[in-house]
Amino acid sequence: MTTGKWLALKRWKAGRRSGNEHYKALLEASPPSPATDFDDAELVCLDIETTGLDPATVDMLSIGWVLIRNGRVDLSTAESHVVKPTCDELGESPTIHGLTDSVVDQGISPEEAMERVIDVLTGRVLVVHHAGLDKKLLDRLCREQFGDRLLVPVIDTLALENRHKSRHHHLEDTRSLRLPDLRDHYNLPWYRGHDCLGDAIATAELLIAMAASRDSPTTLSDLY
Repeated sequence: MTTGKWLALKRWKAGRRSGNEHYKALLEASPPSPATDFDDAELVCLDIETTGLDPATVDMLSIGWVLIRNGRVDLSTAESHVVKPTCDELGESPTIHGLTDSVVDQGISPEEAMERVIDVLTGRVLVVHHAGLDKKLLDRLCREQFGDRLLVPVIDTLALENRHKSRHHHLEDTRSLRLPDLRDHYNLPWYRGHDCLGDAIATAELLIAMAASRDSPTTLSDLY
């Protein structure tokens, strides 16, 4: 079974079980076909700031996203939210993100944040840099709130670059796969990190540069 058919089956089964209108709408709206040209697809580039690095235990502190439309970053769609965590311990977050107790106490609930994420992803593709953190966290929160994982197609710019290096046998290429280092490799300007919306826009620009670097027209299947 292909990845697309497997995802469609999982979405159908989850839709039969779900009673949440936001999640059901996500599952009932077909995502773009893998054969869709990159310039014709709508993609949601998303980033999350958290209380730590373990997606099984961390809390969300802020979340931001921006859409890629017609192969370009659509800044009119940029959106970010501070999220009130369920834990009392923010760890190093105030130092790294500037998200102090007084800031996050004014945030929206994790439940509202997830409903907004579900709404913006309906009929679209998720883009993250390092799915091992952001996507796994979204899967956990989605399962807790809606009963199943976030069943959407995902492009991971970190994994995409790693596959590119492997296919071209760049064994001598030891450059970092961190977002700022990859942006530098693709001749993108420096940006200030550890801000969810800034990182989301930075990821969107990186994906566009990666797609443009290909020798042939890019479809979504080239990026999964």
